[in-house]
Amino acid sequence: MAGSALDCNGYRKLLAQTEEQETKWKDDRPRKAMEWAVARAKHYAEKTGLTAEAVLDAWEDRRTYWHVNYYQEANMPEIKGENVRVFETSDDLHASTGDRGFRCPACNQVSRSPYECDSGAFRKNSDKVCDWKAYGLLGCLGKGVSVFVKEKVRVETFFQPVAWEQNAGALPTEGADGG
Repeated sequence: MAGSALDCNGYRKLLAQTEEQETKWKDDRPRKAMEWAVARAKHYAEKTGLTAEAVLDAWEDRRTYWHVNYYQEANMPEIKGENVRVFETSDDLHASTGDRGFRCPACNQVSRSPYECDSGAFRKNSDKVCDWKAYGLLGCLGKGVSVFVKEKVRVETFFQPVAWEQNAGALPTEGADGG
């Protein structure tokens, strides 16, 4: 285990909880969850430029429930290749997306919300107004974007900002440092 240890308060807190639970329950789930959390923190560090210690400390500061349930793919998704843009602050992200709206992946119209279609357009071949949700079962249908905001230490996925579309000019780089 020493090879995966991090020197930070978040790791020490997580390790103490893991060891306590292992003695009570004789179960390997707490250890596996801790190892997953450390590996994912290192992955986030590699992709964002933060340290793994800073990532794990931030996660542990925010965690309010059992770590076995908290540390999972749904809460800390893998940051894949070029699909995630990295921003220092939420303000940098908001400045980058502008005020032109977000492209709904279902109806292809512009929504004011990045998470729920409010375009007022009808769904294709339907008399139902589009109310697509980025956080629904099918997500953004492969047409959304994922961003990582360093100050939040979190990945979010939402509708493609119109300002980022190829025909809208150059893609934003200010406030982003890769990803």
